[in-house]
Amino acid sequence: MSDEFSLSYRTEDDLLFIKTSGYLNDLGAEKVDAVCMEKLSEGITKVIINLQDSPMINSIGISILIGVIEAIEEAEGTLAFTNMTPTNKKTFEMMGLLQFAKAFDSEEEAAASI
Repeated sequence: MSDEFSLSYRTEDDLLFIKTSGYLNDLGAEKVDAVCMEKLSEGITKVIINLQDSPMINSIGISILIGVIEAIEEAEGTLAFTNMTPTNKKTFEMMGLLQFAKAFDSEEEAAASI
């Protein structure tokens, strides 16, 4: 796996879809945060983050994602993670992130639910 990080995003109706690729460290999570803050300011409050191509997330990346969760909650929005590795899902559960965001197997499943 490359240490290079990239993300792509799209909006559909009132949903923001973010797909990450690469190691989700501080730099990667800051990019996720920037996109989320921009779209929250535009009134989009339903966010789906696809982690399929980001099997590695470090503690700083997670701490920035906690800030994203807080911002979405303040906007009375909803956050879902999709395509998580079993390790990432377990880590998110242990850290309590999945109390505030939901985990789904696919973007389609998440979009139908939120």
